[in-house]
Amino acid sequence: MLELEPMLVWMPTLLLVTVRVAGMVAFAPVFGHSAVPVKVRVLVSVAMGVAVVGRLARPVALPASSFDLVMGLGCEFLMGAAIGYAARLIFVGVELGAFHVSTQMGLALADVVDPLKADSPSAVRGTYRLVAIVVFLAIGGLRALVGGLLATFKTVPPLGFAPGPALLSSVVGMLAASFVLALKVAAPVLIAMLLATVALGLLQRTVPQCNMLSIGLPVRVMLGLVVVAVSLGALGPLMEAAASHVAQSVQVLTGAVR
Repeated sequence: MLELEPMLVWMPTLLLVTVRVAGMVAFAPVFGHSAVPVKVRVLVSVAMGVAVVGRLARPVALPASSFDLVMGLGCEFLMGAAIGYAARLIFVGVELGAFHVSTQMGLALADVVDPLKADSPSAVRGTYRLVAIVVFLAIGGLRALVGGLLATFKTVPPLGFAPGPALLSSVVGMLAASFVLALKVAAPVLIAMLLATVALGLLQRTVPQCNMLSIGLPVRVMLGLVVVAVSLGALGPLMEAAASHVAQSVQVLTGAVR
């Protein structure tokens, strides 16, 4: 027969670990996608929580007061959410760069026509998003994300996380890395569009009879598509470098690196 007493001793630890894992699952890429049902996220959180509890040396007792319990659970969820959102910022940078690419090419007008579908990306943004997901899985980003979360239980045990100055500095560093990634993703198309605008302006001044308004948009779209097709190959190294920077920020956040 199963002995319930040892299992009940580990239940508070399982609760704390599952809350931290749930914070990561709620905000992490792939896990936190809207296409993933909530039940699946809960099952993944509980399954990972059980696996983590089996590796801990000793159980953790819950705080005596309700306020300390709520604060402890909140800190555990905040730590997991910070790790998950750190990885999500990579995709935010890619989508921000893709938004500027789509705007410069003139394809963002499709988003303005139907404002009720603000969550559905344009063709260019959707392409960048799908490529980013494939690259993230190919470089082992999901495995590194789960491994990083599991490593936090060695450096920061349950109820051992306290938000401090390192949290703010890590968030600022990750936001900076996301904006840098967005600029690098959009840079080829922005430069190409700038050169196209200058060339079309010079042509308009040279040949005033030519209607640049009628041919300018198709030229920008065709040129943008060519540049996007050529520059998509560089998305992998860019995301890998951004993931490395985010991983260092997470290590500082969790206290693995001082």
